[in-house]
Amino acid sequence: MKPNIAGRLHATLDLLDEGFALYRRSFTGFVLVGLAWLTPIAIVTGLLIANAERLGPGWFIVIFLAGLILMLPLLIYLIGGLSRAANAAIEGRPIDLRETLAIHPAVVAKAGCFTVTYGILMQFVSSLLGIVCICPLYVMGGIASVALVAAPDSSGVVQAVLLIVIGLLFTGMYLLGFIIGGIGYSSLLYALQPWLIERLRFGEAMERSVDLIRFRLRRNLLAWGLSALLVFAVGIPVSLAVGVLIPLPALLLLGAESSLAQAVAGTAWLFGLALVLPPWLISMTLLYRRNLAARSGADLTRRVAAWRENADSR
Repeated sequence: MKPNIAGRLHATLDLLDEGFALYRRSFTGFVLVGLAWLTPIAIVTGLLIANAERLGPGWFIVIFLAGLILMLPLLIYLIGGLSRAANAAIEGRPIDLRETLAIHPAVVAKAGCFTVTYGILMQFVSSLLGIVCICPLYVMGGIASVALVAAPDSSGVVQAVLLIVIGLLFTGMYLLGFIIGGIGYSSLLYALQPWLIERLRFGEAMERSVDLIRFRLRRNLLAWGLSALLVFAVGIPVSLAVGVLIPLPALLLLGAESSLAQAVAGTAWLFGLALVLPPWLISMTLLYRRNLAARSGADLTRRVAAWRENADSR
């Protein structure tokens, strides 16, 4: 069992390392694809923030609700563009903005329907896992908290131990919830690959998504969880740095109450998102392509061909 676990972990780390190597190699192309979809959102967001007082609460709410409705297709376009860019980088081709951005509205509509359905299912499964895995930690943390409050006269060592136990339990609870959520969102990005990088009919794309989610499920779960943790671990500091440092001059000159300064801050956060998202999509595209090759036998065919070449050379 241990070699199998070690083998899956090594393969997953290799996949993540290859994903970051592809990101570094085609950094400009990936950022441009991300900005191509995030720039309109940034402009609209900045205009709304800057003109919130002029629009009044009524029109502001209407525009805000319309933005929420348009958010799903815009996210599908963003995910699709980055997935196609990742596909080109994996194949060794230069990232062509025109190719990556040319996603047919019908593809977006089908992927959107799948996203809504999968999202509902994902929330149900995540909630169920949260109840099964997180609730026991919550109960034990509550018991330890009651014990700490009920024994105020106990020794300092006992109180220190109880505080450490409470801290570990609640830290584990939040970390476990974070991992479950990360696995859910990573699996969604993975499951969207057949819809966005291949030309399949609705039924074919649905069948392939479900089939490749189940294929090598334990390895997939490990890859989904580690990719989300790694991207968030690297991405949160980067987003904070970009979101704080870029708008800092405007905030100092104009003040925090300035609409222009707030618009610059919102734009900076979206730019940070453009820097953080590509590695996540690259790793999921890599995982999809590897599983598809292994599932279809293409990987075995390639290995046999390589073995024959080595045998002939000898």
